[in-house]
Amino acid sequence: MTTDLPIAAARPQPLSAGPDPREIPSWFDDESPQGRRKRRLKRFARPLAVLGALGSAAALWYGGRPAPAITIVGIVSLALGVVCGVALLRRLLSAGHPVIGIARTIVEEAVGTRLSVLLVMLVVVALPTLPLVLDPGERLAYRLQFFLDWSLSGASALLALITIALSCSSVCGDIDSRRIHMALSKPLQRWEYLLGKWLGVVLLDLLLVSLVGIGVYAFAEALRRSPAADNADRRAVEEQVLTARASARPVHPRQQEFDKAIEAAITQIRNDDPALFDKDPAAAHRRIFAQHVFLWHTVSPDVVSSYLFTGLEAARLRTQVVQLRLQPFADNSSTSTAEVRFALWLNERPYPVKQGKHEEYVFAAGPVHTLELPASAIAEDGTLRVTIANRNMLMPGDPAPTSIGFNPGEGLELLYRVGSFEGNVLRGLLLMWAKLAMLAAAALAAASWLGLPVAMLASLMVFAVAVASGFLSAAFDIYTGVDGGNPTLTSMLRLRATLLLERVAKFEWWDAIKTIGSYAADAFLSLIPSFGDYDSITQVATGRLVSLAETAAGVCELGLAYPLLLLGIGWWLLERRDLVSSSS
Repeated sequence: MTTDLPIAAARPQPLSAGPDPREIPSWFDDESPQGRRKRRLKRFARPLAVLGALGSAAALWYGGRPAPAITIVGIVSLALGVVCGVALLRRLLSAGHPVIGIARTIVEEAVGTRLSVLLVMLVVVALPTLPLVLDPGERLAYRLQFFLDWSLSGASALLALITIALSCSSVCGDIDSRRIHMALSKPLQRWEYLLGKWLGVVLLDLLLVSLVGIGVYAFAEALRRSPAADNADRRAVEEQVLTARASARPVHPRQQEFDKAIEAAITQIRNDDPALFDKDPAAAHRRIFAQHVFLWHTVSPDVVSSYLFTGLEAARLRTQVVQLRLQPFADNSSTSTAEVRFALWLNERPYPVKQGKHEEYVFAAGPVHTLELPASAIAEDGTLRVTIANRNMLMPGDPAPTSIGFNPGEGLELLYRVGSFEGNVLRGLLLMWAKLAMLAAAALAAASWLGLPVAMLASLMVFAVAVASGFLSAAFDIYTGVDGGNPTLTSMLRLRATLLLERVAKFEWWDAIKTIGSYAADAFLSLIPSFGDYDSITQVATGRLVSLAETAAGVCELGLAYPLLLLGIGWWLLERRDLVSSSS
């Protein structure tokens, strides 16, 4: 005969344990005045601590120190949010289904685990304290970007550690202490056991991510009301940081002629060197196309280059300014501190014009620069033609004036407002939660087969690879000498097979071993999704749009598809594990 009680109620007590010391009958209470006073103080300790903290905050506020006052209120608010959120989770997980019971046990374990409580309190304390370390003499836009980037990145890393530690310790602790025998003696399958663990972890993560989002948004709004350095700084806060901007990449103003020129160049090279196209026609076509695009993004001293941005109808009506983000390079200069000088036209009109004179821009070559352009310059059809004329002077030692080059892509793009900061933060938090859901599934799968230290190490390795996937992929390609620029699977397999055979034929054994190692490295990297593909933290901190499509794709991939796959692997491993030998 089974009961509808949660699994948490079925935990066995150690054989040597007597009555629970926390459940002392009332007739054993100390009824002396001192004993009653201690019980009253214990009962009202937390409310008194909260009132004392709020009183200190009020004193600091009226004493002319608003920053520490806001910090204290933030710590108290987040701590109360954790307490209330855990109580809400207990209420939600009070149903009698075994999976719900398992989920509630992991919430109780999180509350009772010192490491989890320590990490949560670190988030609660560090998040409100971060604004205190910001330099008040810095520009407000930079301070806001720093706060958003570091607060969200730090909270994400700490929540990842909480997720991994809690998931691994829960399963490994159940196996080592034999609690899992009692749980599985109920009408509960092993896949339901893992599903309940994952459900409890992701609900706890959802609570913590929500509190982080509320705290970040509240402190960002408090910083927003701080004095700005000047009007340009205030405008940058509103138009470049606390917003959601889409980017537009330029197209050639004479696109058909540009395409015909590329096709003519391809035909000419094909006639001159047929073997190049016979070996890999697609790669040769891409290489020639990239060369022409790069030449188009290079402004010679005797050339005026134009770049057409389209689809700006919403930007023309929604905002007053748009941002032209450019990263110029002095291509022909022999000096490392060269400057570039150029003139700008917007839809064939000179810009900027001050006191009847067309002014020029002078920027340092290398860094990224942002120009604010009036949205009124956009044509009614939503197009903006940006024309750049090279005005560089002849530098000493150079035979000709320096050319100005822009990297195609992020080296020259137009940013414009399409949404609100609040919606951007919400979508970014959903992606953060999806990453934690995948880590929880990976940690549970590892703990289903491995011991606690090894399971945590494997989970941390998955986390590190997911965060640094792009860097590791490029590093492996550089170390092994394999070109990773071609993204197709068949071409990479063909390339590596050819390299391996060539190195074996030349008896280059060390290079051959590195090539084989690249197979294993790329195979491992391909199994783990890259968190860099959903870098919502950087997007939120820089005011770039976290789109709804990107959020939906990230939640489906990281929050559903990978957890289902990893939990399936964990269930398969747990089904084949001898729990009796493991626990003994």
